[in-house]
Amino acid sequence: MRWDREWARGLVVGALVCVGCGSPTAPDLEIAPIVVESVEVQVLESFPPQASARVRGYIGDGCSTIHSVEQTRSGNTVTLTILRQRPADAICIQIALVYDQTIRLQGSFPPGRYVLRVNGLETEFTTQ
Repeated sequence: MRWDREWARGLVVGALVCVGCGSPTAPDLEIAPIVVESVEVQVLESFPPQASARVRGYIGDGCSTIHSVEQTRSGNTVTLTILRQRPADAICIQIALVYDQTIRLQGSFPPGRYVLRVNGLETEFTTQ
């Protein structure tokens, strides 16, 4: 009986040590922009003026998740790129996952006119 317990304990310890052994192949991922339907810019009452963008759209099917949100700025143009990821060969529920997020725009916005581009959709806003 004692030998059986020792053998079982060794088996469990060996199994735990082996968890993570080898290198499982990561699935190939498709990475693409989400579909953006609307963008609203909200200029915050602050000094210096700051702004946020409420972005609404669709991530994709039931296997899609947000991959990244990148923000760049060149002069008075701010560009947001929102990417989604999904397994390349996955068979997924064909349901549109809604995206509705408010993203703070980096930096300050002195009085002037600005352009915000989010995945190709463009809107203008003004600060005073």
